[in-house]
Amino acid sequence: MVEQMHRRLPGLSRWGIITALGLGIIISFSAPTWGQPKKRLERNRRIYQSLNPEEKANLNRKLQRWKSLPPEKQRVLRHRMKKWRELSPEDRQRYRHRFNQWQKLPPDERQEIRKKLEKWNGLPRQDRERIRRRFRSR
Repeated sequence: MVEQMHRRLPGLSRWGIITALGLGIIISFSAPTWGQPKKRLERNRRIYQSLNPEEKANLNRKLQRWKSLPPEKQRVLRHRMKKWRELSPEDRQRYRHRFNQWQKLPPDERQEIRKKLEKWNGLPRQDRERIRRRFRSR
């Protein structure tokens, strides 16, 4: 299941997760013309108004960060947010757990894993499939 999740969310970095989660809120505040139901917009406004000044400032910084992204990056992040919302609660929890495990690894170990993944991704698709079949048959 985790493998499927990683295929759905390729290259999702820590920044990507934080941005995707935070931007879900920001987008809902900044895009009232996206056809959201009136009740939801009113609820979002009430939530925004209930934020303290520090939280509002943080949200506005995130909004500016979002607006500064190139349109292609915004499209990719919207797609990833959509995929995240489609995950079951169990899959989300599993992903968070794996992400936390990843963050606890020493930087040199993470770099070594990244190099191995780059090597794996550099293999032709047929070779990867052959290796997967051999691994599963054990």
